[in-house]
Amino acid sequence: MLKPADGPTIVAILGENPVVGNALESLLRSADYAARFFPEYLPDSAEPFKGARVALILPASSTKRNEALIAGIRSHPATAELPVIELITTPSDEPYGHTRLPWPCGLEELKQSIEAALPHGPGSQL
Repeated sequence: MLKPADGPTIVAILGENPVVGNALESLLRSADYAARFFPEYLPDSAEPFKGARVALILPASSTKRNEALIAGIRSHPATAELPVIELITTPSDEPYGHTRLPWPCGLEELKQSIEAALPHGPGSQL
């Protein structure tokens, strides 16, 4: 059931680099998002990302790591429909079931991608 979102959009930032993760968290918070960096994915949790409406995946040292992370998100009942934005350092024309955004990018481009990924537009939640 859809209901209005209370407060800013929550963005879960996932990745292995805490410097980049914490910097993005601060940057997105300055843009009025409730961002939270998760250095690891906890699939055993009932709600792994605590109300996040978008998952932002940091570039990884291997594409296999991000593929496994995204597969884990898609297989968890609480996050199966969560929009995913993967930041990539190497452009690819391969089709994916999620948004891929070249990294590094500017804040405005990141904000546009987050807003476009929201399933029902800003101000609503699943």
